[in-house]
Amino acid sequence: MSHARRKLTAVLYIALGIAAPVGALIAATSALDLQKARHHHYHELGDAFKTVRDQTRAGTPDMTKIKAAAQVINEASVDQGRWFPHGTGPEAGKTRALPEIWTKPADFKAAQKLFSDAAPKLLAAASAGDLHAVKSTYGDLGKACKNCHDTFRGPEDHDH
Repeated sequence: MSHARRKLTAVLYIALGIAAPVGALIAATSALDLQKARHHHYHELGDAFKTVRDQTRAGTPDMTKIKAAAQVINEASVDQGRWFPHGTGPEAGKTRALPEIWTKPADFKAAQKLFSDAAPKLLAAASAGDLHAVKSTYGDLGKACKNCHDTFRGPEDHDH
C-alpha cells in the first residue's frame, strides 16, 4: 500500500471513529469519572424510588409517574452490572462502594440479581395500573436494595 493510500485509510478510520479499539476508548475514561457516573446513576435510581414511594402514599397516586419511575428502576437493574468495573473502588477515590464488591464478586452478583429479579415485577405492576401490586413489589424491591447496601455499601460520609 502506498504512503498516500495508508494516509487516506488512516484519515478514513479516524473520520469513522474506528481508529482506536473500543477498549482503548473505555480506558480513556478515568476510574474517578466512572465512580462519578455510578454515583449519578444511583442518584437517579434514588429519585425514581422516591417518586414511587411518594406516589403510593398520595391520596390520588399518579400511575403515569409511577410507571416512568418503575422504568428507570428497571433499566438500572439491567445496567447495574456495568457500574462497577475493576479499579473503581476505594483505590480510585472516595466512594461508598466497599472492596467486597470486587473481592466477593459471586456474592455481589447474587445481591444484584435480587434487585434485577424484583425490578421487572414493579414495572409490570405499574404498567398494569395495579396500585396494590405496585406497593407489594416496591416493598420487595426495597428489601433487595437493603440487602446489597448492608453488605456492599459503606456508611454515608457526613463531613461535607
